[in-house]
Amino acid sequence: MGLHLLDRRAEIASKRVVTGFDGFVDTIARVVRETADGDRPEVCFPTIRSFGEYLTAQAEKSCSLELKIQARQLGGNLPYVSRAAGLLGLDVTCVGMLGEGAPDPLFQEMPCRLYSFAAPGESTCLEFQDGKVFLAPQYHLPADPWRLVQDATGGTAPKLFAESDLLALLNWSELPFSQALWERVYQESLADAPAQRARWAFFDLCDCTRRSAGELEAVLSLIGRFAEKRTALLSLNENEALVTARAVRLEAAELSQVGEALRERFGITEVLIHTLRESLLCTPRGVTRQATRFIPSPRISTGAGDHFNAAACLGAVLGLGDEERLTLSNRFSSLYVERGVTPSLEDLEL
Repeated sequence: MGLHLLDRRAEIASKRVVTGFDGFVDTIARVVRETADGDRPEVCFPTIRSFGEYLTAQAEKSCSLELKIQARQLGGNLPYVSRAAGLLGLDVTCVGMLGEGAPDPLFQEMPCRLYSFAAPGESTCLEFQDGKVFLAPQYHLPADPWRLVQDATGGTAPKLFAESDLLALLNWSELPFSQALWERVYQESLADAPAQRARWAFFDLCDCTRRSAGELEAVLSLIGRFAEKRTALLSLNENEALVTARAVRLEAAELSQVGEALRERFGITEVLIHTLRESLLCTPRGVTRQATRFIPSPRISTGAGDHFNAAACLGAVLGLGDEERLTLSNRFSSLYVERGVTPSLEDLEL
């Protein structure tokens, strides 16, 4: 890669990243299509399409499906991004839904400083070769979310976010209270501070299909306000980019135009779009595109986008060039999907 990350370990360790606000416990499963019988091995649905076609064929009938449970593990954008960023050597502090009273043991493996303000959500993740399907119940808090955050951090949350080299606000779509929390971070930590372009604000909306156009307009406008104080980077996968473009009626025919239109309309500094085949980084310097290394038989897909984002955060705080940032993110994510474990800095230099 030629990035010489191993030579920058001390610099990486000095970069403070603060993440908020989700946290889930994921049950990872594959859907069984045919059970084992004698010498015939068990067969799982290979793709979302094949599973969807089977479900469609059961319309006006009923069916029973068996799940092959593979793991019960930490889940959610914050835990995946934070753990990956911590394993890369960044100084990571998490403010999330990690456990009642104390973080759940599943989260204590994370090489991060942990502040938990609520119990984690529960989700089931159906894994396929071409993607994943998350099933999760609605989540509501028993009290004002910002007060819970302040209680969990001993009142230091505004200072933590204000002093970070990069603050990462993740999973806006799945938490009904996320907009309120993101607003409070801006008001309490940045609104009265001078602009610091060398510092970063990173955002991942997550799958926003069920959010209204008005809600999307509001969060994108808020990210634009963050961009007045820091370099604001919005990361989207292909589906999120297309859904967002339709919802806010962008005049854009392809992904690079979506990124540029979001920047222009909402004042967002940079937009990062990642797909199975390609990644794009849209900045004031122009659009950088790079093909991704497609993994035809992934060991795991859950957390792939979060690993991409963790590496994107590292590239940002290190001040890497646009092409280098995409190379770093793509390699880190593809190695994770291929091997099923988070790569190390040494792996990235091979």
